[in-house]
Amino acid sequence: MVRAKLTEEEKEKQKEEQKTRAKASRAARRSGKSMKTEGKVSKSKQKTKEARSQKKVATVNKSRR
Repeated sequence: MVRAKLTEEEKEKQKEEQKTRAKASRAARRSGKSMKTEGKVSKSKQKTKEARSQKKVATVNKSRR
């Protein structure tokens, strides 16, 4: 698959967008807030949610009573 050649205007537009993204991420880092990422799931979050077996579920429910 061949990528389409970008025109100079498109290159400039992308460069500007990248600059604004960089500024926003730097500002977010300074204020201690992470930027919202759309549709991205960190691997650590995926790993922590482990499917529980029926036995484990029963044990948890029992201990909660």
